[in-house]
Amino acid sequence: MYRILMLVLFVVGFIQMEKLTAQGNPELYLPTDEQRGNWAVKDSVQTYADEDLYLYIDGGADVYLEYGFKKVASCKYQNPSANRMHIEIYQMKDPDAAYGIFSLNSTGLGHPLDLGDLSYQYDYYLDVWKTSYFIRCTISRKEAGALDTLKLFASVVLENIIGEGKEPLINGIIQLENHPLKNLKYIRGQIALGNIFNFGQGSIAAFDQGVTARSGDLSFYVFGYQDDHKRREWFASAKGKMYSSRKFDDFVAMEDGFTVKDKTGKSFSFKPYRQFFIVIAGKDWEEAKPLFEEMMKNIDQIYP
Repeated sequence: MYRILMLVLFVVGFIQMEKLTAQGNPELYLPTDEQRGNWAVKDSVQTYADEDLYLYIDGGADVYLEYGFKKVASCKYQNPSANRMHIEIYQMKDPDAAYGIFSLNSTGLGHPLDLGDLSYQYDYYLDVWKTSYFIRCTISRKEAGALDTLKLFASVVLENIIGEGKEPLINGIIQLENHPLKNLKYIRGQIALGNIFNFGQGSIAAFDQGVTARSGDLSFYVFGYQDDHKRREWFASAKGKMYSSRKFDDFVAMEDGFTVKDKTGKSFSFKPYRQFFIVIAGKDWEEAKPLFEEMMKNIDQIYP
């Protein structure tokens, strides 16, 4: 019995060691010959690391590098009916970076799946976030069972990825009563922010992280800095740039913040608090006050 137990422990330990060895080599997560069934590799596996991502993504590499890209493994497959599948495994520098790329790619129209830490299925593809990895599986034709095949291949990839990711703490700041959120996105820099909303060149800059989401006609933004000293410096810069902005009008300084309006007359209210500053689009200052208060309480609870 002792020998059997030791053998079982050895096998389990060996499997775990193999999984640990695979960490950092996303190409090792791709399905093996036995796992692919009748799906044959159409082209050889491609891998790109660091700045070589520019060779793989034409025009879209900057935002991945901004979040903290490390390596991608890409492989295309084809079955006997000439349907094609493409698997991409992006390794990012940490779970927040992988979550950020996952959230940035989300359209808000996907169907949630029980894969990885978060996942969504769309018409012809599915996206998965697990720890420091963002995985996309795409199929060229929606024939019978095609989406089930995508989920199966994604499950094979996920088997060897150890650990569990948690959403960034900053996300909790915009969790508000009576305001269900849509299209929540975690931001790591100005390139990502520019893909969501353009406040104007350099108007909001040098933040370490941010989060944004919509609720009805409202949009919420929170930008976090290293400390309150940095926040004061860059909030003053944002205030000056918004005062002279060509994108916004009707600048009004308040007791602790300011408001502007865009060219359609929509109000944007800005308020600093500790190492953060908050932007509410769609409410004037008085209307935004209760929401500011709720988010400030969330900050105190999350960052005591």
